[in-house]
Order: sequence, then structure tokens, then C-alpha cells
Amino acid sequence: MTTPSSLQQLKELGEGLGFSGAELVDFIKEQQALERADRQAVRDAKEKEKERIERQAEREAKEEEKKRQEKEKEREHREKEMKFHQAEAAEKEKDRKKKGKGKLKPQRKRDRDSMSWNRDDRS
Repeated sequence: MTTPSSLQQLKELGEGLGFSGAELVDFIKEQQALERADRQAVRDAKEKEKERIERQAEREAKEEEKKRQEKEKEREHREKEMKFHQAEAAEKEKDRKKKGKGKLKPQRKRDRDSMSWNRDDRS
């Protein structure tokens, strides 16, 4: 919408260019149409930028969700592996007990203070 001050400015500009009567009216209408087109172009550009930002935000959200899902899958995989190894160790222990061997002897480790090799049970 052309404001009264810009309408007056267009009239003065048209008269300064030598237009009068119907030519002046046509000049003013053309200028107003150009101004409307410019404003529409600005609105369209803003809308496109807004849509671009929204699409980018959606892509980033999808990437974050994908990363979260991958981490969850990795965590579940680690849990399954741990349960498998625990079950495997329990099965081996069960087999040892069946054979009458009992638990394994404690592993030897180096005593840090004496720098000698000792058993965990320190008997």
C-alpha cells in the first residue's frame, strides 16, 4: 500500500519528469506496482529463508535422533555381550563344579610392597 507521502512524492517525481494528466496517473500506477512487486519479493525471500532454516533444523533433529538411536543400539549390544560373557562364565563354572574341580585357584599377582609374587588368598 502506498502511503500518502509516497503518493505525493510519486506525483512530484512524475511532474518533474514532465508527465501530466493520464500520463501522470499511469506513471504513478506503474511505480506503485513496482513498489508492490518489491515488497512481495522481500516477503518471498523472507519466507524462503524461514523455510530453509526450518528444513535445516529438521535435518539436524533427524541427525541427532539417528545418533541417539545408534548410541542406544551400541549400549544394547554391549549389554547383550556382557550377559553372554556372564552366562558363558557361569556355564564354565557349572562345568567345573560338575567335574569336581571347584573354583579356580586365585591368580598370582605381584605384591607391590614386597615386590614378590603372592597369591590373592595370602595364606
